[in-house]
Amino acid sequence: MEIHVPDLVWSIINFFILVAILTKFLYKPLLGLLDKRKLEIEQNLEQAETAKTESIQAKEEYLKLIQNSRQEAQGIIDRAVKVGEETKDGIIKQAREESEKITKRAQDAIHFEKEQALAQLRDEVSTLVVMAAGKVIDKSIEKEDHEKMIREFIQEVGDVS
Repeated sequence: MEIHVPDLVWSIINFFILVAILTKFLYKPLLGLLDKRKLEIEQNLEQAETAKTESIQAKEEYLKLIQNSRQEAQGIIDRAVKVGEETKDGIIKQAREESEKITKRAQDAIHFEKEQALAQLRDEVSTLVVMAAGKVIDKSIEKEDHEKMIREFIQEVGDVS
Protein backbone atom coordinates (compact mmCIF):
# COMPACT_ATOMS: atom_id res chain seq x y z
CA MET A 1 0.00 0.00 0.00
CA GLU A 2 1.20 3.13 -1.00
CA ILE A 3 0.33 6.46 0.42
CA HIS A 4 -0.95 8.85 -2.09
CA VAL A 5 -0.14 12.35 -0.79
CA PRO A 6 -2.66 14.36 -2.79
CA ASP A 7 -5.46 12.09 -1.60
CA LEU A 8 -4.15 12.42 1.91
CA VAL A 9 -4.15 16.21 1.70
CA TRP A 10 -7.65 16.19 0.27
CA SER A 11 -8.77 13.84 3.04
CA ILE A 12 -7.24 16.14 5.69
CA ILE A 13 -8.90 19.20 4.08
CA ASN A 14 -12.23 17.39 3.89
CA PHE A 15 -11.82 16.34 7.54
CA PHE A 16 -11.23 19.96 8.66
CA ILE A 17 -14.16 21.20 6.55
CA LEU A 18 -16.34 18.50 8.10
CA VAL A 19 -15.13 19.48 11.58
CA ALA A 20 -15.84 23.18 10.79
CA ILE A 21 -19.35 22.38 9.52
CA LEU A 22 -20.09 20.09 12.46
CA THR A 23 -18.75 22.71 14.88
CA LYS A 24 -20.86 25.46 13.34
CA PHE A 25 -24.10 23.58 12.84
CA LEU A 26 -24.01 20.76 15.38
CA TYR A 27 -21.54 21.41 18.19
CA LYS A 28 -22.70 24.97 19.09
CA PRO A 29 -26.44 24.10 19.08
CA LEU A 30 -25.65 20.93 20.99
CA LEU A 31 -23.65 22.91 23.59
CA GLY A 32 -26.52 25.42 23.80
CA LEU A 33 -28.97 22.61 24.34
CA LEU A 34 -26.76 21.05 27.03
CA ASP A 35 -26.35 24.44 28.77
CA LYS A 36 -30.09 24.94 28.65
CA ARG A 37 -30.65 21.46 30.13
CA LYS A 38 -28.00 22.10 32.80
CA LEU A 39 -29.73 25.37 33.76
CA GLU A 40 -33.09 23.59 33.92
CA ILE A 41 -31.65 20.87 36.17
CA GLU A 42 -30.09 23.50 38.47
CA GLN A 43 -33.44 25.31 38.71
CA ASN A 44 -35.21 22.05 39.50
CA LEU A 45 -32.64 21.32 42.22
CA GLU A 46 -33.15 24.79 43.69
CA GLN A 47 -36.93 24.31 43.62
CA ALA A 48 -36.54 20.92 45.28
CA GLU A 49 -34.32 22.44 47.98
CA THR A 50 -36.86 25.25 48.51
CA ALA A 51 -39.70 22.73 48.68
CA LYS A 52 -37.70 20.65 51.17
CA THR A 53 -37.06 23.73 53.36
CA GLU A 54 -40.73 24.70 53.17
CA SER A 55 -41.82 21.18 54.08
CA ILE A 56 -39.45 21.17 57.09
CA GLN A 57 -40.89 24.53 58.20
CA ALA A 58 -44.44 23.26 57.69
CA LYS A 59 -43.62 20.16 59.73
CA GLU A 60 -42.19 22.30 62.56
CA GLU A 61 -45.27 24.54 62.50
CA TYR A 62 -47.47 21.46 62.54
CA LEU A 63 -45.59 20.04 65.53
CA LYS A 64 -45.85 23.38 67.34
CA LEU A 65 -49.57 23.48 66.56
CA ILE A 66 -50.02 19.97 67.92
CA GLN A 67 -48.06 20.88 71.07
CA ASN A 68 -50.14 24.03 71.56
CA SER A 69 -53.34 22.03 71.02
CA ARG A 70 -52.23 19.48 73.62
CA GLN A 71 -51.39 22.23 76.11
CA GLU A 72 -54.72 23.92 75.45
CA ALA A 73 -56.57 20.62 75.86
CA GLN A 74 -54.71 19.95 79.13
CA GLY A 75 -55.61 23.46 80.30
CA ILE A 76 -59.27 22.83 79.52
CA ILE A 77 -59.14 19.51 81.36
CA ASP A 78 -57.44 21.15 84.36
CA ARG A 79 -60.05 23.92 84.46
CA ALA A 80 -62.88 21.36 84.20
CA VAL A 81 -61.37 19.33 87.04
CA LYS A 82 -61.01 22.48 89.14
CA VAL A 83 -64.62 23.51 88.47
CA GLY A 84 -65.73 19.96 89.30
CA GLU A 85 -63.81 20.02 92.57
CA GLU A 86 -65.25 23.43 93.46
CA THR A 87 -68.75 22.22 92.63
CA LYS A 88 -68.21 19.06 94.68
CA ASP A 89 -66.91 21.11 97.63
CA GLY A 90 -69.89 23.47 97.34
CA ILE A 91 -72.35 20.59 97.30
CA ILE A 92 -70.66 18.95 100.29
CA LYS A 93 -70.64 22.26 102.20
CA GLN A 94 -74.31 22.83 101.38
CA ALA A 95 -75.17 19.28 102.47
CA ARG A 96 -73.31 19.77 105.76
CA GLU A 97 -75.08 23.07 106.40
CA GLU A 98 -78.44 21.46 105.63
CA SER A 99 -77.55 18.53 107.89
CA GLU A 100 -76.63 20.90 110.70
CA LYS A 101 -79.93 22.79 110.24
CA ILE A 102 -81.92 19.54 110.30
CA THR A 103 -80.00 18.36 113.39
CA LYS A 104 -80.60 21.70 115.13
CA ARG A 105 -84.32 21.58 114.31
CA ALA A 106 -84.51 17.99 115.58
CA GLN A 107 -82.70 18.94 118.79
CA ASP A 108 -85.02 21.91 119.26
CA ALA A 109 -88.05 19.70 118.64
CA ILE A 110 -86.73 17.08 121.10
CA HIS A 111 -86.07 19.78 123.71
CA PHE A 112 -89.55 21.23 123.20
CA GLU A 113 -91.19 17.78 123.42
CA LYS A 114 -89.15 17.04 126.55
CA GLU A 115 -90.26 20.29 128.17
CA GLN A 116 -93.88 19.56 127.30
CA ALA A 117 -93.60 16.02 128.62
CA LEU A 118 -92.01 17.27 131.85
CA ALA A 119 -94.71 19.93 132.29
CA GLN A 120 -97.43 17.38 131.65
CA LEU A 121 -95.75 14.93 134.02
CA ARG A 122 -95.48 17.63 136.70
CA ASP A 123 -99.17 18.44 136.33
CA GLU A 124 -100.16 14.78 136.57
CA VAL A 125 -97.84 14.08 139.50
CA SER A 126 -99.06 17.14 141.37
CA THR A 127 -102.66 16.13 140.82
CA LEU A 128 -101.91 12.60 142.04
CA VAL A 129 -100.01 13.90 145.05
CA VAL A 130 -102.83 16.23 145.99
CA MET A 131 -105.34 13.44 145.61
CA ALA A 132 -103.18 11.13 147.69
CA ALA A 133 -102.61 13.80 150.30
CA GLY A 134 -106.33 14.51 150.33
CA LYS A 135 -107.06 10.88 150.99
CA VAL A 136 -104.39 10.75 153.67
CA ILE A 137 -105.62 13.85 155.32
CA ASP A 138 -109.13 12.75 154.52
CA LYS A 139 -110.37 16.20 154.35
CA SER A 140 -111.30 18.45 151.59
CA ILE A 141 -108.67 20.91 150.45
CA GLU A 142 -109.79 24.23 149.20
CA LYS A 143 -108.93 25.36 145.71
CA GLU A 144 -106.45 28.02 146.87
CA ASP A 145 -104.62 25.56 149.11
CA HIS A 146 -104.62 23.07 146.29
CA GLU A 147 -103.02 25.56 143.84
CA LYS A 148 -100.45 26.61 146.44
CA MET A 149 -99.46 23.02 147.08
CA ILE A 150 -99.17 22.39 143.31
CA ARG A 151 -96.87 25.39 142.86
CA GLU A 152 -94.68 24.35 145.77
CA PHE A 153 -94.50 20.79 144.49
CA ILE A 154 -93.64 21.91 140.96
CA GLN A 155 -90.94 24.14 142.35
CA GLU A 156 -89.48 21.29 144.39
CA VAL A 157 -89.67 18.86 141.45
CA GLY A 158 -88.08 21.49 139.20
CA ASP A 159 -85.19 21.90 141.70
CA VAL A 160 -84.65 18.16 141.82
CA SER A 161 -84.46 17.77 138.00
